[in-house]
Order: sequence, then structure tokens, then C-alpha cells
Amino acid sequence: MSADAIIYCLERVTDYRDFERLCSALLAGVGYPGIDPLGGTGDEGRDAIVRDDGASRKIAFAYTVRSDWRTKLAHDCKRVHDKGHAPDSFVFVCTEALSASEKDFAHTFVLQNYGWALDLFDLERLRAQIAGFQQHLIAQHPSIFTPPFFPQRGGQSVAESRDTLLIDHDPTDHALATWLARRLSLAGFRTWCQGTAPLAGEDADETVRRLLEVRAQLYLPMLSSASFSDSRFLERCTLAAAKEGFVLPCNTEVDYGAAGGPTRLRKLEPAYFSASWNTGLNEVLARLAALGIRPALEIERGRQIALRDYLPTRVTVAKPEPVFANVFPLQLPKKMLVIDLSRQLTEAEINDLRGRWAFAEITKFCLVAFSSPPAAVPSAPVKRTPELLWEEVPQKDGKKTFDLAKELTRRSLEVVCAEKGLKYCADRRVFYFPEHEASEWNQSIQHVDGRVTKVQLTGMRTKGWGDRASPFLYQLAPRFSAQRDFDGSWNMVVRIYIRVTTLDGGPFEGKEIGRRRKIVSKSWWNKEWLARLLGVVQALETSAGRIKIAEGQQAVIMLTKPLSWECPVGLDVVALSGLSDIGEEIATYRTNEDDESTGDGPAKNVQPGQQT
Repeated sequence: MSADAIIYCLERVTDYRDFERLCSALLAGVGYPGIDPLGGTGDEGRDAIVRDDGASRKIAFAYTVRSDWRTKLAHDCKRVHDKGHAPDSFVFVCTEALSASEKDFAHTFVLQNYGWALDLFDLERLRAQIAGFQQHLIAQHPSIFTPPFFPQRGGQSVAESRDTLLIDHDPTDHALATWLARRLSLAGFRTWCQGTAPLAGEDADETVRRLLEVRAQLYLPMLSSASFSDSRFLERCTLAAAKEGFVLPCNTEVDYGAAGGPTRLRKLEPAYFSASWNTGLNEVLARLAALGIRPALEIERGRQIALRDYLPTRVTVAKPEPVFANVFPLQLPKKMLVIDLSRQLTEAEINDLRGRWAFAEITKFCLVAFSSPPAAVPSAPVKRTPELLWEEVPQKDGKKTFDLAKELTRRSLEVVCAEKGLKYCADRRVFYFPEHEASEWNQSIQHVDGRVTKVQLTGMRTKGWGDRASPFLYQLAPRFSAQRDFDGSWNMVVRIYIRVTTLDGGPFEGKEIGRRRKIVSKSWWNKEWLARLLGVVQALETSAGRIKIAEGQQAVIMLTKPLSWECPVGLDVVALSGLSDIGEEIATYRTNEDDESTGDGPAKNVQPGQQT
């Protein structure tokens, strides 16, 4: 093994594309500032060129990690010559340590055969450059200069290279911080974000401080009420603000005057993200331009880096875990009652009956139901109400009995909703949980693991801050959909709708519905949705573990324990935790907003048990 870490890493290069980048960056600093990297396929023997260096010279470059450097040199020179590029000078880089006689041979070979001047960089010359005034290249090429020879913190080399925009934030600001990091990466800037960095086994505070010392070109702290309560975060801000022009605060919500904070930090005008993330991004880009900080990466490479953050390489772990669905077992009667009417029901009578009896209309003078009708129903006099074995009869008067059974099941559960005190919203066509005696509806539940806890089914949220603050109310509402499995068993799919209203109870309209529903559910993920799902169904229980409508053979019964399975593999929550902002970014910046959608659950979340 080589005693020199730089030589050891160069001798074992496995990422040839990054080696090409390293060579081009190194040569740009040793007299070839106009180098234009080519690389890839179809380069016709050239990894880079200089078309005019100011002295009317054309220069071609070739790089190799092959041990048979003579063969490679002869091959590349021949290809460049055969393609008619006719350079004045040829620069050749290899990872072999050449002797003086070998260098003399190379210069003579190129001059005699092609008439070009040769500039040769062998292993020792590369090492001298990288160990000297181009030491910053070590940090910029971690796939070549790898640990343990070159230590890293937070996934970044701690070799000094002030080339990175360092984004520091509290966990509550994860979505905005990672979004900003990726947008800056897309623009070609090198970024480091605490929320996406591999910090397992490290002291996060020490890592950020170390990177501030050796890697940060500019420090971007995300200022919020949560971050201002973190003393170590404020200490880092104070240390960074001691350096002139080194800090660009990013304000997400905090009022400097009210929140306090370091004096040096309060003197700096921040980039404002509170009104619009795009506005804040544009202010950051304008500041970078004013400081003369230019993108260090090609646009395509920046896109690849940003894309990799969206796609974790592994999101499963080899241990079983339970999976719960928003699907509940259902038992239905074998028979439907057919009720012939002596007259047509009025609209008022239909609305009154819906709250206490589940029925479906076949015609204006014929109804079907699982249970006997109330006395108020004007049924035709009969000795015995006709019954229908609906599973054996595909249709009744032109309507599919399968569809009638689904409707009756849904309406049966809506009757329970009315009996339990839920209110009907004609605007959204849902039964929703109202406030309990001028207070929130906090439902006691037994969770899937047996513990007893509470979950909130109504509440208040606020849109905006300061003078633009707009408080509003929300209420959860169940939506029922019966389904039959391939084995003939019946289940009820329960989805949760979020109803949003003004403080006076008036429902919002259009896109404002979607915007406020997203505010309510922005921090709800599968475990939060599962708790609320259990709260909704257990609030409707007529006895422990079940919802029962009617008695005997007419009973419709839904069990309140959701279907579950034991999955042989589990999800890696650490790998998935960085994905939470994806949906929020998409939901916020989609070009074709669908905010007025009445779909179930927020756009960014998947409710448990849906088809996935």
C-alpha cells in the first residue's frame, strides 16, 4: 500500500467519469482556464479541448487510468490526427508514475509523429498539484478521495474547500430546507443540508460547526420560532455572523423583534420565504449573484444530484411488521325487503326518513331495504312484505341488486352517523363530527396495539401569519364504500374527508378548500391517519368492536377492527423520512392545481389501506 493517501486513491480510481472531472478541474487551475470538457462517448480521442487559449492555439486533452499508458497515448494521438483536429498542443494525463526516460519517450513520440507539443501529467505531478494549492479538489471529488484516508462529516469531506452552500435548520423546517437545497443543486450549486445529510453516529452540532470551518462558502440558517428556541442553533448563527458577508438568513415565519436572537443576526436582512418559497429562492439567487458566487456544477450534474435525493436506494428492512388497511369486515342480510308505496314520497319525507332508515329507490313507487320501514312510510297494504334473495337475483326492475346492496350498506352507516350526533353537510354530502358543546371532539380510542389514547376529530388551524392570519375550523367526516372480495366476503372501505369552514361554520369554496385542507393535514402521515381512522369508526360503535344496524336477520354489522396482515419486510423509516417534503413541494408548485378536489386525504399523503 502506498504511504501517500492521494497516490493510493488515484491508483485505485473506479469512477472514471469523476476522474475526468477531476482532471479537467485540475488543468483549469494550471494554465488551461478555457478547458471545455467533452468526455463520454463520441469524443474522438479527446476528453477535453481548448479551441483558442488567447495565443491562437488549439489544445486537445486525453485522460487515462490504464496501466498500458503507451498504448493509450498512441491510440488517442492517432484518433485525434485521423479526425483532422490538428491541435497545436496535446495534454495527456495518466495515473502511472513515469520515470524520466519514459517521459522523454512520450515527448519525442508525439513531436516526431504528429508535430505537437506534449504536456504530460503523471501520478506524481497530479499528487503535487492536489497536495499543494489545489487541495480543494480532494473535497470536491469524494468518490475518488474516499474515507478512511480523507475523513468525512455529514457525508462531506472535511478537507478544506469553501465551495458549499450550507443550509442549517430545525427539524420542523425540513421540507423547506430540503426543497431549497435541491433547487440550488438544480441551479448548479454545491449544497449541504442537515435534513438530508447522513448524520447517523455523529454529533449534528459538531458536524455543522466543522463544515462551517472548512467547507461553507455561505451559511443559510432557516429562521423560525422552532429554530429560535434551539440554543445550539443560535450559537452556530452567532459564530457564523462574526464573519462579514458569510450569512444569508432565510426567514420562514419568525418576527425578529419578537423572537429575539443574536444581535449580529438581527442586523442582516433575510430572504423571505413566509409568503412564497419561490420568492425566497429568487432572493437567495440574487444574493449569490451579488456575492459573486457562481454555480460550480454543470446543470446536468446538478439535476442528477437533486434527483438522487428524491430516490433513496433502499427503503426496506429485513424484519416483519404489521400492515393495516382502512378496510373493515362487513356482514349483510341475505334478504332485501321490497316495499311498494301507495303514493310517491315528497322530498321532505325522503330527507326525514334518511336520518332514521336506510332505503334505496327502485322506482318512485317501490323501495328496497334490509330492515322494516317506519310507520311513517306510506306502504301499500300487504299481508306480508315481499322479500328478495338479492345474491341469487342479478336485477330487480332494471337495477342491479349488487349495487342496491352497496347503497343500502352505505346508507345504513349514515343512519348510525345521524344517531351518534354527526351533522349532515349538504354542500359536501357528508356526515361530519361537530364540536362537542363548544369544544373540540376528542375521541377516546383503543389503538391497534391495545393501548388506550385519544384522537382529535375536530379543531382549529390558521392560514398565514401576522396581519394575514386567517383562523378556520376543520371537522373530520367518514365516507363509506362497500365492496365484495373475490371470495364473496364483504368489506367496508372507510375514507376520511376533511371539512373546512370559517369560524362561523360557513364552508369554503373552490381552491380555498384544498389549500386549507393541506394546512390541516400537512403533518399527518400513515400513523396519524390510522389513529384518526380508528377514532372515526370507534366513535360510531354501537357495542364494543362493532357497529350494528337493526336486529336479527335484518342486521347490518361492521367490525371496527381493521383488516391487517403481517408483512415479511418492513419500511426503513429513516430512509423514508426525507421523502415527506416531496408531496408538499409537488402540491405547492404543481402547474395545474387541483385544490378544489374532494378526494380523500391530502395530496401529499397516502391513507393506510388504500390500493398501493
